[in-house]
Formats: sequence, C-alpha cells, structure tokens
Amino acid sequence: SGIDRTVRAMRYGDAIRELRRTSRQDTMQTTGAVVMDLVGTSAYPVVDVIGIGAGVVDRLNEQGIAVQSFNAGAHTDWKDVSGQLQFANLRSASWWNLRELLDPARGSTIALPPDDMLTGDLTAPRWRPSSGGKILLESKDDIKKRLGRSTDDGDAVVMAFWGQPAAVWGFLV
Repeated sequence: SGIDRTVRAMRYGDAIRELRRTSRQDTMQTTGAVVMDLVGTSAYPVVDVIGIGAGVVDRLNEQGIAVQSFNAGAHTDWKDVSGQLQFANLRSASWWNLRELLDPARGSTIALPPDDMLTGDLTAPRWRPSSGGKILLESKDDIKKRLGRSTDDGDAVVMAFWGQPAAVWGFLV
C-alpha cells in the first residue's frame, strides 16, 4: 500500500516468464495474490521482508507456506565468482550475483522478458567500493532521486535469482 509497486517476478528455472505488477494493495491482498500464484506449483517465494513485505512473510508462514525472507540490508559473506570481492550487504551481493549470472562469458542461460522498464531497472544502479573495501550498490533512495522512480522490477528479478535454482519467484512488496 506504499508508494512503490509490488512486483512478482515469476521464475521457472533460468527464465523469468512474467512480471506481475500491482500497486496500493494492502498486506492481505498481496498475500492472497502470492498464494494464488503458488497454486499448482512447487515454487517458493522470496519476499522482501522490509516494510509491507514483513506482513506478507508472516501471513505466508502462518499458512504453512515455505518462504525465503529477503532483507536487503542484512550482512552476507557471499563472494563474487573470483572469490575476491566481498559485499557491504545482501542487496549489493544479490545485484552483483545477477550481474555475474547474466555474463555471456560464463555461458549464461538466463532468459528475461523483453521489457523496457526491467532493462532500465537492471542497468540503473551504480556501485562503488565502501571504506571497508566491499562493493556497495547505490541506495534505493539515490536511485529514486536520479530516475524519479524505484527499481521495483529489477529488485524482484534480482531476488528471484538469489533463491535456489528451481522454481523461485521474487516478490518485492
């Protein structure tokens, strides 16, 4: 029900087949939409647990639905493919992870829908080294100031690829 959109990135293996976007839904409406998305699948959702998403995670857990909470500001020990680069937080690591997964030099098999908003989102964030020598992705607030909008579609896709490689759906709420 906030300013940003809720985006549900529907991932099947290495493909995002669809982005489902809504806005101004309350927690229970969003939870209901997620539950409907999961019917007849073995998928599990990766849900942004910051803000409204916390209520969605709680309600899904209450219903016995396995969910992976995604806290962008959380600490991570994840390293890049070289094993050299470390990351300031989970958000920075997860965006870098998708960057590496999309690298054609690594034999990428990822398929994304032809969507100008998604392409814009995925190419918008800037990064820099933090004072501690870790990669730090540009803050969402800074991106919003620069673009005039949030990178909701990109965030949902990044979260979907942070999960395990089966049927995983990223939900940014």
